[in-house]
Amino acid sequence: GLPSMLPVSPFDDERFIFMATSNGTVKKTSIVNFARQRSVGLKAIELDEGDELIGTAITDGSRDVMLVSNSGKTIRFKESDVRAMGRAARGVRGIRMSKEFKMISLIIPSSEKQILTVSENGYGKKTSHTDYRVTNRGGKGIIGIINSPRNGNITSSFPVFEGDEILISTNKGRVIRVAVKEIRTAGRNTQGVRIIKLSGEEKVVSAIKIDDNLI
Repeated sequence: GLPSMLPVSPFDDERFIFMATSNGTVKKTSIVNFARQRSVGLKAIELDEGDELIGTAITDGSRDVMLVSNSGKTIRFKESDVRAMGRAARGVRGIRMSKEFKMISLIIPSSEKQILTVSENGYGKKTSHTDYRVTNRGGKGIIGIINSPRNGNITSSFPVFEGDEILISTNKGRVIRVAVKEIRTAGRNTQGVRIIKLSGEEKVVSAIKIDDNLI
């Protein structure tokens, strides 16, 4: 999985590190469990063979959590549905998926941002977080974007402000910069619109939000 870095200060018992893996597992661990430094690092989660960490976030124990599958299914549940566990634990089921799909994104929704979703065939949309109702942890989720032959699998999903810009990368080595304000807002159970035009067998492999502090 991609590396994930979280700025932490101070280490207290009122906050947690929330983790999600590609097979749909989630885990919540008190941040104080990571206060002690070791040169070889500290194991944060026990992963099964073939599984990988796909997202981490710092929470306060009272947030909502959203998980997005590359099938287009999304689940939203209360963080309090996941008990705090030690570092060596494997975690619990966050979303139930068919074996051919995997989880691609962990989102902590906020009222100020919309959820941007991008598919491998260059389609996508913005959707209000209020379109995703809260359900019980461990279910199959609801449609966040329709996974159709036109769209293909979902490659990326993350929160955005209207003034943000994103970078979309393809398997042909192209990188395209797109303003979020140019992407249409649409309801949850829709296919979205074309964001970039692809050629031949070209596919979108990732989309990320541009961090102005890193440019």
